[in-house]
Amino acid sequence: MLIPKYWAQYKQRFNSPAKANQPSKQATIKRYGWSDISRNDALEHAKLRVVEAHKRWLAGEDILRRERKEEYNQDNGIPIREQVISEQVFPSSSQSKTASTQLIVTRNSYGAQVANVDNIVIIDVDNDDLLHHLYPDNYDSHGFMPASVTTKSPSSTKIKVWFFVFVFIFVASVIAYLGLSWLWLLAFMIGVTAYLWQQANQKDKARTQKYADDKASLQPFIAGLIQKRVASYPNESFRLYETPAGFRIITTHDTILPSAKVVAEWFTTFYADANYVRLCQAQQCFRARLTAKPWRMSEVNDKRVLDKNIPTTDFWSRPTKDVDSDENQLRYAELDAREKWIADYDTFAQGYKACRHVESFSGRDANTQLKHETIQAFIRWHDKICQVDKELPLA
Repeated sequence: MLIPKYWAQYKQRFNSPAKANQPSKQATIKRYGWSDISRNDALEHAKLRVVEAHKRWLAGEDILRRERKEEYNQDNGIPIREQVISEQVFPSSSQSKTASTQLIVTRNSYGAQVANVDNIVIIDVDNDDLLHHLYPDNYDSHGFMPASVTTKSPSSTKIKVWFFVFVFIFVASVIAYLGLSWLWLLAFMIGVTAYLWQQANQKDKARTQKYADDKASLQPFIAGLIQKRVASYPNESFRLYETPAGFRIITTHDTILPSAKVVAEWFTTFYADANYVRLCQAQQCFRARLTAKPWRMSEVNDKRVLDKNIPTTDFWSRPTKDVDSDENQLRYAELDAREKWIADYDTFAQGYKACRHVESFSGRDANTQLKHETIQAFIRWHDKICQVDKELPLA
């Protein structure tokens, strides 16, 4: 598990030497650098990575010129770029097959605190994935329900539209033939609009109710998957939580590294979020959000509302030189604004919980393993930070 404390970015423009039949080329190469020592050390690392990329470019390799931050940092080989808040180690338990457990708490780009643990398996499951699996004809891979799901058929809708078109033409023709007031046509249009509006409302209600019913079936489904797993593997045990958009499963019978074959089996069995799986494999750690997402928080007790416009997400990008320039002053102002926003966020987040404990599951041979001191210590810490047992809204 690699979560550096310090980050820097460096870019440099290069010219390739001209050849007989090939003119000189230019390339600007940008790379991140990281370190646990200092920002200057991170900057030196970034420069070194730029030099290495330059060598590959001169050798004719098609390199990535500008390194970008990707979602979950899953494929670019860059460690997790988040602010390190705290670190602690849970001593190895007598029941454990692995070494001591390392826990690093970070703050992500939108302010939430996140637990990063190296050998306690946490499985993140999204409602969207489960809906698509259970109802493939009704939901796409992103959990969206096509409009046709709650309608009789596309052809019936077209027939209804053409019917009103012909009726409209007929009414307009009658009014013109009889020399009547065009207010009759206006009244007809208002009536048709009211009818169509009422039909649309009914469809929206039907879609909302169907989604609510389908979503309600997800918790019994995921619980059933865990029960089936512990029935087949009686030495395993799990703890199930509900999150605002899915479920969190924590294994409680043993500490296991992300590279273990059984972890991949669990990811598949419980339909783990694909992005989360890639992150775990790339960073060799498991993650769990501990505090609320800011856009899910509304009012707090004093009726104040958290500003949803985060001042800056690049907490790490500080000026590398102490120069009193307009650019540096602007950057420091952004960082100060972020620190004030974070203080507000931490206050507001106390009014919400990140997850809710649903149920614990254990196989018939896992009773003795439920006393795993390391995992139980982590569970107590996790539940306290997430405010699992408090009567608070999920966010």
